[in-house]
Amino acid sequence: MNRSIVSTLIGFCLLAAAALAQTPAPSNLPYTAVHDPQFISAAEATFMHDDDRVIGLMVGKTAKAYPAGILSQHGLVEDQSPKGPIAITW
Repeated sequence: MNRSIVSTLIGFCLLAAAALAQTPAPSNLPYTAVHDPQFISAAEATFMHDDDRVIGLMVGKTAKAYPAGILSQHGLVEDQSPKGPIAITW
C-alpha cells in the first residue's frame, strides 16, 4: 500500500496506546481484549514506523487503522463502525 495512503489512514484514526488498559478478557483467554478503543493522530503516533503493518478499515469517509503490533498483544479489538459493531483480530 502506498505510504501516503497509509499515513492518511493512520492520520484519520490510530489505535491509541491508552486504549490498551481495557476490560480484561475472561480468564480462559490468553490475552486482554480492547473494547471501544481510543484513537490518536498520526503526529502523535511516534511509536509507529513507516514499515509497521496495520489493519485498515474505511467506511465512507471514516477511516481507522489498527496497528498489528498492538493487535498481536491483545488478540481482539471490539469497535464500532458507521454500520455497527465490528471485531478486529490478528
